[in-house]
Amino acid sequence: MTGSLLAGSWFTAATAADTRPDHWPGSAAWHALNEAVGGRLIQPKLPWISPASQEVFSLLKNPFWNEEQPGALQSTGWLEAWQAVASPYAVRANNTQDIVAAVNFAREQGVRLVVKGTGHDYLGRNCAPNSLLVWTHEMREIQLHDAFVPEGAPAGTKPQHAMTVEAGTRWLEAYTAATQAGRFVQGGGCTSVGACGGFTFGSGFGSFSKRFGTASAGILQAEIVTADGQVRVVNAHQYPDLFFALRGGGGGTFGIVSRVTLLTHPIPETVGIITGSVKANSDDAYRQLVQAFVEFYPRVLDNPTWGESVAFGPDNSLGFRLTFLDRSLKDAQQDLERFFAPLRAQPDLFDIAPEYRFLPFSDLWNPDYWDAQNPDFITRDPRPESPDNQFWWTGNQGELSVFWNSYQSRWIPAALTRESPSELAEALYKASRLRPFIFQINKGLSGEHPEARARDQQTALHPQALEAAALVIMASAQQYRYPGVAGKEPDLAASRRDRDQVSRAMAAIAAVTPGAGSYSTEADYFLENWQEAQWGRHYPRLLNIKRKYDPQNLFRVHHGVGSENLA
Repeated sequence: MTGSLLAGSWFTAATAADTRPDHWPGSAAWHALNEAVGGRLIQPKLPWISPASQEVFSLLKNPFWNEEQPGALQSTGWLEAWQAVASPYAVRANNTQDIVAAVNFAREQGVRLVVKGTGHDYLGRNCAPNSLLVWTHEMREIQLHDAFVPEGAPAGTKPQHAMTVEAGTRWLEAYTAATQAGRFVQGGGCTSVGACGGFTFGSGFGSFSKRFGTASAGILQAEIVTADGQVRVVNAHQYPDLFFALRGGGGGTFGIVSRVTLLTHPIPETVGIITGSVKANSDDAYRQLVQAFVEFYPRVLDNPTWGESVAFGPDNSLGFRLTFLDRSLKDAQQDLERFFAPLRAQPDLFDIAPEYRFLPFSDLWNPDYWDAQNPDFITRDPRPESPDNQFWWTGNQGELSVFWNSYQSRWIPAALTRESPSELAEALYKASRLRPFIFQINKGLSGEHPEARARDQQTALHPQALEAAALVIMASAQQYRYPGVAGKEPDLAASRRDRDQVSRAMAAIAAVTPGAGSYSTEADYFLENWQEAQWGRHYPRLLNIKRKYDPQNLFRVHHGVGSENLA
């Protein structure tokens, strides 16, 4: 699917399209760029465009295969917002100088620039028509450090355990390397998400963020190519303003990071996973159930031990996908029993069916463990050429090859759970009558470990997140739908219906959380007042940094810092 750069007629065909802008570079310029990047200029294609075979549509269900296609994206579009498109040309980068060449070319030739590692983006920020793509997939070197000291640090700076990953590294690869060294690096839950991309530079929450903080807070140093084509090593001692911006100001905005060094931690000893649900037999019973959970949450779950989410919905069930760290299974069961016991006393109203898994933390990303204990919990990459340990969580399958109807998120103030639990519970109940949603406790940092909190307070994360009990996420999508592909088009009427339902449901929650912000990488494409909603009081500072290092807006993404009034 990659294509290769050919001379002569290939350029003529590629540049003759009616959609090219008037200032589109000629073939000589593209040949020069190809020379500068060692022959690694390619012509990407959307893999699902006709005449795609049935085999291709089957492979598109594999996130790792998807990432190996320079023109593919994990999302296919968003209703009335954006549609997946392949860049006419891409630099298949395998070193920092390839990125430098691409940045210089885009700046000098006036070409739109986009960057993609794994393609995990809901908002279409890593694709654009008539653009040059910097594809970093092949840059996946990992280096562990027992005594890392940032460049330019004063004498006597205390060394730290750390890990440096290149731009295309996936979290599964980072976790595996850290585990083998007896360490843990805080990242995302999805194994195929990039460790040096929009997740990490857009704050980045994982299952254990109440314990270890955000991914951005773990950044110790970054090598970044800025709009002037300079390679800068950025940390708290060198370019501290740009360092602040990279720690939560968003990916694809201040430059292209070629490698990042992340703090690592002693590996936890054990991890528990709780799935299953509580099902109420009526709407009235469900209202009681929601009230009970809201009152229970601040007493037991709002601390560094617990993570992940609880699902609400019209089916009158409360679904669990909770994690707990370094707490015995017996103690965790006793914790949850404080919630379950009053419900068990009403067996005619509630069906309680939790499932507990308890394992050494070192086995969390070990597919052999899961094959032996619960093979349905993971999906191994079935391709014979794939690494033996390559897998994804089966629960993440629903996020692949989706066309988004709507996606909204909102911080839930922790004070509301303590001071007005009935008000919040009623809002959650009303919203659940319209749409399912998740209450992600790992994406609210109230109850965060003090050491992690101190790190997060130094980042560009919206301050509301530090006082949030959770992030509510409400979304609607159609899976394996591809705009422009006959027989696989999204149902736009259904999209609009679901979008309107999501808006009405979230309005019930918004009514009791006035002024609440939104997580910048999981936000509504049409978010109003997006600067304040995504960064709060940090936005003016971020905008000044953006104007300093990228005054011409070479790097721009939808609702990214400095994107005001830009097409």
